[in-house]
Amino acid sequence: MLKNAIEAMPNGGIVRISIYRQNSNEINISITDQGEGIEPERIPYLGQPFYSLKEKGTGLGLMVCSKIVKEHRGEMEFHSELGKGTSVDITFPLTTAE
Repeated sequence: MLKNAIEAMPNGGIVRISIYRQNSNEINISITDQGEGIEPERIPYLGQPFYSLKEKGTGLGLMVCSKIVKEHRGEMEFHSELGKGTSVDITFPLTTAE
């Protein structure tokens, strides 16, 4: 996710990472870049195999990230605004040690 955020800003910018407790049962990791943004109609396809917005992308990086998040019972949600950047919110359930 960080690599994608950095690559989304070919002219530089800031990547913000926030980690916070969503509620008593979840933790959220938010990664936000100042890149070009993604068209709204493309967001539903992010994470699908071989779907890439990059010229030389394979479309496998986000797919692997998505699979890892799902294997840990998490969820990923993308928010983007053209010309302003993209944010991905990753939410994981908190578990108690047994």
